[in-house]
Amino acid sequence: MQGIFDTHCHLMSHEYENEETSAIIADAKISGVYWLNNVGYDLKTSKAAVRHAMQYDNVFATIGIHPTGVAEYGATDLTKLDQLLNSDKVIAVGEIGLDYYHKNVSPDLQKHWFIKQLELAKEHNLPVAIHCRDAYEDCYEILKTQKIKNGLMHCYNGTIEMAEKFLDLGFYLSFAGNITFKNADRLREVAKMVPLNKILVETDAPYLTPDPYRGQKNYPKFIMYTVKKLAELKSMPVEEMIRITNKNVRKLFNLE
Repeated sequence: MQGIFDTHCHLMSHEYENEETSAIIADAKISGVYWLNNVGYDLKTSKAAVRHAMQYDNVFATIGIHPTGVAEYGATDLTKLDQLLNSDKVIAVGEIGLDYYHKNVSPDLQKHWFIKQLELAKEHNLPVAIHCRDAYEDCYEILKTQKIKNGLMHCYNGTIEMAEKFLDLGFYLSFAGNITFKNADRLREVAKMVPLNKILVETDAPYLTPDPYRGQKNYPKFIMYTVKKLAELKSMPVEEMIRITNKNVRKLFNLE
C-alpha cells in the first residue's frame, strides 16, 4: 500500500503529554501513515513543531498563531515567528485565520494578526493553513484582498457556495474525521463536489476522531477512516484516493 500524508495534526498537544511522540509516529506508520504535517498554534507549539520536524525525517512543520490566542502576543513575537520560518522543514504558515465561534478575541484583533501572518507567508513564499470557524465570508475577503492563492482550508466545514469561492482562489480543501460523522451529510455533499486535484485529507489529531472511535482521543493512525469515506464519496478505490491526495499535498507544499 502507498503511504498516506496526514496534512494536519498536533503531535505537541498537551493531550499527548504522557505519551512518546516516537510511538505515535511509529503507530501511524504501521497504519500506513508515512508522512505527517505537525501544526503549531502558538509560539511554544510552533517551536515544538520545528523541533519534531528536525528530529523525525517523515515529519514536517507548519507554524503560526491560532486566532483564539493572538491577544497574548505582540510585535516581538511576530519577529520570533519570522525567524522560525527559516527552518528547512517548515512547509507552511498556520494554523492561522479567524474564529468567531470563540468570543475571547475581538474580530478586529484576529484580522490584524491574520493579515500580519499572511504577509509573513508571502515573504517566505510559503502556503498557508487556514483555520476558519463561523467566519467564512470575512476569511475569504481577506485572502482575496491579500492575493493569497496558495493554501488549504483546514478541516473545511462550510457550505458548498463558500467552498466554490475558496476553490476559485486556488485553495485546497482538507477533510478530517468529522466527514464520517452520522450528522455530516452537508459536509459529505461538499466533498463530492470538490475537484480531485484540490482535495486533501487530515486527522487534526488529537481532535475530530472519526467513527467508529468518535469520542476518544484522535491519532494520525486513524486517518484511514477518513480516506475510505472520501474514496466512497468519489466512487473510487482507496488506493487511488491515497495516490491523489499524496500528489496534491506534495504539490501544495512544494515537496515534489
